Amino acid sequence: SKPHAPWYAIPADDKPTARYLVAKILYETLTSYSDIQEPELDEEVKANIDLYKQQLKNE
Repeated sequence: SKPHAPWYAIPADDKPTARYLVAKILYETLTSYSDIQEPELDEEVKANIDLYKQQLKNE
């Protein structure tokens, strides 16, 4: 990717390589952001987090 052409050419004839390249591009792009913060959970969600986890396990 270049500033004048902000896209990537991913070869589609080798799926493992294509998936690796996409994962690498995503990783490199996302790790360049240092100001991303997880949102604070509200009190209701915090109080019910164990219930939500149990519901997911039971699915």
